[in-house]
Amino acid sequence: MTAEILDAAPADIETFVVGWLKSMYRTSVSRRAGDPYPFLLVRQVVSKENIDESTADPLVQVDIMCEQSLGEDAARDVKDRVHARMLQLGRYLEADGTIDWMKVFESPRRMPRENEQIIRYVARYQFGQTYD
Repeated sequence: MTAEILDAAPADIETFVVGWLKSMYRTSVSRRAGDPYPFLLVRQVVSKENIDESTADPLVQVDIMCEQSLGEDAARDVKDRVHARMLQLGRYLEADGTIDWMKVFESPRRMPRENEQIIRYVARYQFGQTYD
């Protein structure tokens, strides 16, 4: 019975999104000093779960970071490519049973960053999951 209980949880959404985006640019749930840019930082912001219905609705934030030295146009192109890739995920969800739906919660928008040498865009995506 313990093994059954341990398996009854939603799939790790950060791992799923990192896997979806990593073919484009360096992508992770944390950034280490020296990691190259462009860099995509994926973090789950919040998640609501209904244990009676075995559903979860996690909200994921994707920080899209580029070096200022590459220019505004290059940063905007990276942002547009990443967002298009996420839209593709929402339209053509993989049939692996871990994700039921995806919605754009907040389209990419420019956000300040402590390091002024970095251009940062932030987007948020909400997912729907069912699990047994």
